[in-house]
Amino acid sequence: MWVPRSLEKDIVETVSTRPAILLTGVRQSGKSALLKKLFPKAVYVTLDKILIAESAEENPSAFLHQFDNVSSVILDEIQYAPSLFRELKIIIDENRDQFGKWILTGSQKFTLMKNGSESLAGRLSILNLETLSAEELRNSHYFKDVDDILWKGGYPEVWVYPKINPAQFYESYIQTYLEKDLRQIIQVSNLRDFQRFVRACAVRVGNLINYAELAKDIGISSNTTKSWINTLEASGLIVLLSPYAANIGKRLIKAPKIYFSDQGLLCNLLNIYHKENLKGHIYEGALWENFVFTELIKTGALRPSRNIFFYRDQNNVEVDFLVESDNQLTLIEAKSAEIVPPQKLNFHKVTNLFKGRELKSVLACKIKESSPLLKKEYSIINPLRTAFSEIPLYQK
Repeated sequence: MWVPRSLEKDIVETVSTRPAILLTGVRQSGKSALLKKLFPKAVYVTLDKILIAESAEENPSAFLHQFDNVSSVILDEIQYAPSLFRELKIIIDENRDQFGKWILTGSQKFTLMKNGSESLAGRLSILNLETLSAEELRNSHYFKDVDDILWKGGYPEVWVYPKINPAQFYESYIQTYLEKDLRQIIQVSNLRDFQRFVRACAVRVGNLINYAELAKDIGISSNTTKSWINTLEASGLIVLLSPYAANIGKRLIKAPKIYFSDQGLLCNLLNIYHKENLKGHIYEGALWENFVFTELIKTGALRPSRNIFFYRDQNNVEVDFLVESDNQLTLIEAKSAEIVPPQKLNFHKVTNLFKGRELKSVLACKIKESSPLLKKEYSIINPLRTAFSEIPLYQK
């Protein structure tokens, strides 16, 4: 059973042109399964096993040289043996024309990017595998009801195995995360406090991060709050989105906004276990905004705080997302309704601030149409039914 991934082509092309590739992404996003399918003849080794990881970390040279006569190797969860990066640099430099031999994966993407980019600069290409997008699910035979994406999320296992109870899956997922990934990144004396912290972040989805408020709610210090936020970001569970900071003549809000990388995990943290629970929910608008954001990342070729931001000034004029590409700016509003009156949109309030830039405006709401609607002032799209790639937002 398989759901085709939109990243497959990029992975195959990259492996054919680079000595090493690092595929990052949250735990159980499908990295291992994808690489095994794309490269069935590659030797597969998982460092998730403690003894193998210890062997690789203690003697990285001997560990890697056992694959001298192998054409390609998949080293899964390489963050458990970081010493391998430096040794890989030596081996790759001895065989710079041997493309696609080292295929690496890891779940702690920012830590891995730092280690990998420092040790393997110019030798390693990094790709990130998100959980399933609405577009990928629409193209699969597992997809039945479009609205299920809003509460089930995009973890492949939830869709491929229909007998799995999503609530139980996410509860187990959180526990695995706490016991394995978390303990490796930081020392947490009270896991229950950290669980409460994760849920406190969930109720603030789509809002500005207020470290002092979070610290007060959980009963921890502000420094601990910042450390734990960094941990959630490093392991890929949350994404911090920066405000647009170009000089446009107004003082802008500087704090980032918080989003969760997967809709299903977020809904579970908010005790939402079925699509009927979403209707009229206190967080319905914030959940839709989170979904729109994740779809922008998954199907819009965007990188948070690099070419996608949010806009909010001190007069509380806000545009949910702003995409920047050369001289073009795309303003995006997310509204959890099928019909949205124009007066509820803020496009007209900010367009004068971007004189000299090519402007586009997009409303992401729950229209029934499966293709974008083009109006004079803005386009309308439902990301559940149409990928953002159908409205080019950013040119690579």
